[in-house]
Amino acid sequence: MLHLAFHSRFNRRVQINHPNIWSFIKLLQGEENRFHHTYVQFMADLGTRSKQAKTIAIQRRMDKLGERYCDGAINAMEYLDGLSFVVAKGKK
Repeated sequence: MLHLAFHSRFNRRVQINHPNIWSFIKLLQGEENRFHHTYVQFMADLGTRSKQAKTIAIQRRMDKLGERYCDGAINAMEYLDGLSFVVAKGKK
């Protein structure tokens, strides 16, 4: 799962299919700094930030929708509609 999270984050940060070499190097340096910072926190046993109650509630709703879809209780369109409502809730 971390592998997918890294690639997703990396693709969002690049934002284009073929960046020039200098912007790519700068991006890699930023990722190295981020990793180093996380590593130092881990080695100091500081852990990560705890999730907020709102984030936990959203994740539970998404997990429940996924379970219902896997169990066959809802079809793919209902699953996607449900996810869109969860994500869009509170956005204006």
